[in-house]
Amino acid sequence: MQKHALTLAAIASLATVVVSQQFREDFNYPNGATIPGWTAQRGNWSVNNGRIVAVGSTWSYISVNALSATRSVLDGEFFFTGSGVQFAGLMSKALNPASDADLLMAKIQNNGGVADFDRVFAYERPGVSTFYDIPNGTQSAFCRLVTLDNEFWIETDADKDGLYELTMLPKPITLLQTGTQIGMCGYNGSEMDNFEFFDAVLTNDPASTPMVGQNHTMRLNATQTNANWFGMLSLGNAGFPVGNRQIPVSPDFLAVGTFANPAYGMNGSTDANGDATLTIPIPALPFLSGLRIYAALFTYDPSQPLSVGNISNEQAFVIQ
Repeated sequence: MQKHALTLAAIASLATVVVSQQFREDFNYPNGATIPGWTAQRGNWSVNNGRIVAVGSTWSYISVNALSATRSVLDGEFFFTGSGVQFAGLMSKALNPASDADLLMAKIQNNGGVADFDRVFAYERPGVSTFYDIPNGTQSAFCRLVTLDNEFWIETDADKDGLYELTMLPKPITLLQTGTQIGMCGYNGSEMDNFEFFDAVLTNDPASTPMVGQNHTMRLNATQTNANWFGMLSLGNAGFPVGNRQIPVSPDFLAVGTFANPAYGMNGSTDANGDATLTIPIPALPFLSGLRIYAALFTYDPSQPLSVGNISNEQAFVIQ
């Protein structure tokens, strides 16, 4: 354990500029239509006080330059502004966003009535949508779009407490999806901020319940095959920098103690598909019940800065 703690400390000591995960954008640019590193694919986009906004009544899309993804997790922060029907969200596997076609999208929307976000939709454009409602609505929220092989889904943190409490079942991708562009979408003035991209997907095994005295299993779906991976557990999701990227959990005592530690199931290797299963033993200590834990990991790639390859999203679970 001491060796792993020293390794984590050494990695953290090499940190320089915080960019986040594989990519993070906080849109901290002068107000106006220039958004460096992004391309407006459809509609009119502008920076407004450190956020971006799709101006007007067009389903609008904007993509990140020089980034593409197949398996991915995209996060964003979204703000309801003004009144009326409006939405903001995320897109992935986009091939033809300029024509509002051949893409996956997540959007958080106001459908009219009370001035807030009240519904979240998953779309294959131009196919039909799946949606869920946000109880009591919200003025702002974090949304997550997960794209994994032949399915995708959306998660929402409507109260912004760090736990994605609303989620939909995975939606099969039924249309031909050959694109890899990623980005954001919007309509009629909703504001967007804090876009994040992860190129490894970390999820809780839906068949597993994290309980005191039992093992909890999680699933990793990376893009790097036959690669060693190293993970850590934490009590927070503040993130810490590793070079110009970031591991999306807090570097607290739990992260130090569990980093790459096999006793906590925090290392392994991906298979020929880039997949792996984590088995996390939860101590038989009743006072742990109700505790929220965050997990995150990265693959080892000596060709990349600091040998950090894919980086997963943070994934929370609450001990029962």
